[in-house]
Amino acid sequence: MCSTLKTGGNSTDDTKKRPDVQYRDDFKSANATERKALLKSLKAEADKYSVLILTQNYKGEKIIVSNSKKKIHNDYTISNLKTGLARLLRIDNTLDTKVYDNLTKKETIIEAKEATKHKYIYVMKNPGGKNPFTITYSNTLRPLE
Repeated sequence: MCSTLKTGGNSTDDTKKRPDVQYRDDFKSANATERKALLKSLKAEADKYSVLILTQNYKGEKIIVSNSKKKIHNDYTISNLKTGLARLLRIDNTLDTKVYDNLTKKETIIEAKEATKHKYIYVMKNPGGKNPFTITYSNTLRPLE
């Protein structure tokens, strides 16, 4: 009976560490010109790239985005309250990508098997929530302005 309780406790701990994940394409999208301009400016037009969009609740803490080959982003990140955006980054969607918050010491992994299916990946911080991040996978770019 005690071992059953231990197992239940371990699975609960694992659940708390996993991010909230959503799959959405049902919101207003940016026009084709804006999409093409963004992909061109980030050099993310090829299928092996996805756009990682850091969105809400970034308040100047150091955020490190990396994969097994290199650090993609290592900077103090602040969300724009008007647009809801903090940073736009190109990631190689064939590799797992780690997003690490240096202030809270929490991280999340964007798995390659999910990233290859989606062009746009939105990552929102959940301060005070049971999961530190919410990841939204989408093939729709939200308007940036």
